[in-house]
Amino acid sequence: MDETARRRLAYEVQRRKQRGDSERAISRALGVHRNTVRRLLEELEARREHGESALEREVRKPAPRGSKLDRYTPQIEAWLKEYEDLTAVRLHEQLLAHGFGGGYTIVREHLKALRGRAKPKQAFERVETPVGQQAQFDWSPYTLPGCGLEVNLWSCTLSWSRARAFEAADNTRQTTIFNCLKASFERFGGVPQQCVTDTMPGVVDRWECEQPILNVRFVDFAAFYRFSVNIAPRGCSRYKGKVERPFWFVEQNLLNGRKFASLEDFKEVLEWWSDERAMRRPHPDTHRPIAEMLEAERPQLQPLPARPYDTREVLVRLVDTYGFVQHQTNFYRVPDTHIGELVYVCVDIERIEVFDRGIHRLAEHERLPDGAGLRRGAPGKRQRYDVTLLAERLAAWGEVAETFGARLRARKRYAGPELTHLLGLQLTWSAEDVVAALEHAMRYDAYDARAVERILEARCKPRSLEGQMAETTRAQIRQAMREHPVKQRPLTEYAALRDGDGATASSTLRGRADEEAPEPSEVEGDPQEHL
Repeated sequence: MDETARRRLAYEVQRRKQRGDSERAISRALGVHRNTVRRLLEELEARREHGESALEREVRKPAPRGSKLDRYTPQIEAWLKEYEDLTAVRLHEQLLAHGFGGGYTIVREHLKALRGRAKPKQAFERVETPVGQQAQFDWSPYTLPGCGLEVNLWSCTLSWSRARAFEAADNTRQTTIFNCLKASFERFGGVPQQCVTDTMPGVVDRWECEQPILNVRFVDFAAFYRFSVNIAPRGCSRYKGKVERPFWFVEQNLLNGRKFASLEDFKEVLEWWSDERAMRRPHPDTHRPIAEMLEAERPQLQPLPARPYDTREVLVRLVDTYGFVQHQTNFYRVPDTHIGELVYVCVDIERIEVFDRGIHRLAEHERLPDGAGLRRGAPGKRQRYDVTLLAERLAAWGEVAETFGARLRARKRYAGPELTHLLGLQLTWSAEDVVAALEHAMRYDAYDARAVERILEARCKPRSLEGQMAETTRAQIRQAMREHPVKQRPLTEYAALRDGDGATASSTLRGRADEEAPEPSEVEGDPQEHL
C-alpha cells in the first residue's frame, strides 16, 4: 500500500487500541493480518520513543529489492575494468551472450548508477538538408584492439537519411579515396548532388586567400559522378557533424568490448556490423530505421554512371637492367627492349599494367602482396648490364648525351652501373636538365654519374609525377598543333561584340574570320606561339 493509506491505517489501529479493542478484534474489523496490526503499533511506539525528522517522515526510502543484474555484478566489474568506456549497448550485448534475460533499460540505469551523472552537453543548431542533396565523408584513424594494427576507417553519410557506408584501409591515398567513394555510391544506389569533407590530402592541394584549391584529379572524379564539393572551414569539425557522429558510434559500439585478429577480420566484422547495427539504428527525427530511410531517399539520388571511374593509380617507373619495374618492393617483368626506359605503371587492387610513353600496353600481371619482395615473371637471359643497350637509351637524348656516354664507356671499366644511374635521373629531373648537366660535366671532364647528379641538385629543380606527365602531354599537343595550326585574331575584331547586337555581331565576326582564315601552310614557326 502507499504511504498515505498506511498512515490512515496506523491511525485507525491506534484509535481502536486506545479504546480497548484487542489486536484480534482490530484485525477482524479492519480486514488486515494481526501481524500488520502489531507491526503498526510497534512502529508508532518506536517513533514516540526515538523521534524522527520531518524529512524522514515525508520522504521514506523504498525497501531495497534484488536486481536481475546482481548475479552478473562480478562480470560487469571485470568488463568495466578492461574496457573503461564500455557503453550500455555493448554491455547489454555482452550480458545477453552470457544468459542475461533482461532489457536494455535496466542495464543503462545500472551503468549510470556505477559511473555517476554525466557532464551536461553543449547545444548546437542542427542544419537539415533536402532529400538526395548532400553526403559527408571523412577518415578516422584507429588502433585495432587485440592485434594493435593501425587502420583508417572511412565513413560516408547521406545527410537526409543518415545512411552510412564504412570502409577500412591501411592508407588514405587518393586512389583509396576514389575507391571508397565509388563503393559508398554503389552501396547507396546513387550519387548525391553535393559532398562535404575537410582539407584532406588528395582532395585539397592547398589554401589560397582562405579558399581551398581542389586537386585536379579529384575535380575530374567529381565531374564524372556529377557532384559538387564543399570543403569545411579549417578547424571546424561541426561543419560536417553528420559524418563525425558515426565515428563516435564506431568507437562506442564496434571497437568497444571487441578484439580483432587482423585487418581482414576487422573488415568482416565491419561489414556485418554496418548491416545489422548501424543501418538498423533509428533516425534521430523520424525514428524509423535508417535502412528504411535510405530506401525512401534512393529514388532522389542521381543515377550511377554506366561504367565506374577508373581509379587506378598511375606511376612512372624506370625499367631496370633485368627488365623489371618495381612497385611496393615487388618486381614485374617487362620486355627487354624497354630496359632503361620510363614507363607508366597502372596499379589496381588486383592487377598491374605497364604502358610505354605512347600508351601501348607492354605487360599485365596479377598484383603481388605489398611488401612481399617477390618477382612476377622470369628474368631474361641477358647479362645484368647490357652496356650497348644502355648507351643507346642515353644517346636517344641527343648528341651531347651520346658523346658523354661514349666517353664514359672509354674511361670507366664498369660503365653499366654508371649508365643505369644516369638513366634513372630522369625519374627526378627532366631529360633537358639531365642533358644540360651532362654538358656542364664534360667541360670539367667529370665523367661520373654522381657528379652529374650533384650538378642537378645544385642547378635544377626536381619535377613531380604530374610534371612528367604534363611534359609528355605538352609534347603531344605540340605535335598535334603542327598539323592543325591556329592564328590568333586581332583584338579589334572582338569590338563588334560590344558595339552592336550580340547575335548579329557574333555572326559577322564568324563570317569575317572564315573569310580571313589562312591555310595551314601560311602559319610559320612554332604553333604554340600563336595560341
